[in-house]
Amino acid sequence: MPVLVAHQLERSLGTGDSRVKALRGVSLSIEPGRTYAIAGHSGSGKSTLLYLLGLLDLPDAGTLSIQGSATHDLDDAARTALRNEHMGFVFQFHFLLKEFTALENVMLPMRKLGRLNVDSMRDKAAGLLAAVGLADKAARLGNQLSGGEQQRVAIARALANDPALILADEPTGNLDQANADRVFSLLQEIAHTRGQALLMVSHNPELAKRCDQVFHMKDGLLLP
Repeated sequence: MPVLVAHQLERSLGTGDSRVKALRGVSLSIEPGRTYAIAGHSGSGKSTLLYLLGLLDLPDAGTLSIQGSATHDLDDAARTALRNEHMGFVFQFHFLLKEFTALENVMLPMRKLGRLNVDSMRDKAAGLLAAVGLADKAARLGNQLSGGEQQRVAIARALANDPALILADEPTGNLDQANADRVFSLLQEIAHTRGQALLMVSHNPELAKRCDQVFHMKDGLLLP
């Protein structure tokens, strides 16, 4: 079963005479264990699409289902619950809480979901940090880590609730080439070995080409 199915999504941005159609009927399907990139020039609709798929924004028209559950009739609380349970997010800017340790940052999504006790959350967070090569940095504060290390903590945090889908918006855009390659390779390995889907917006054509499938966008449309 697909992790995500979108059908004819439309979205306009702005108000009045300045209103612009950012998405013009976008349909796609995302399968578990595969990596996908959304590529296109600035303003083509990539990030708008990613935010709709991540339930961070609402479409003007079209339908979206996550893990077989339709989302168009859900209220804000139900959408938030679905997002917390089935999705993990990695952004260009990691948004770590600098006054929290790496371990505490990774625990945050688990606290929101509320299914594990503190000891279980701590053990799981430690295991995730080990998986991204940061077992020895668990007690470091967010602002004591390098840019590449902070982004790897963000990946561990995105995996905290075992999401079916990882959504990444320019996850390597703020990194040098060596760290960009390392972060992407880590995301790719996670998707392929854990059966989690990765959907990534990227301006880096070399990284995009390494994904299993690339969606090319232009003027709010997916190109055939």
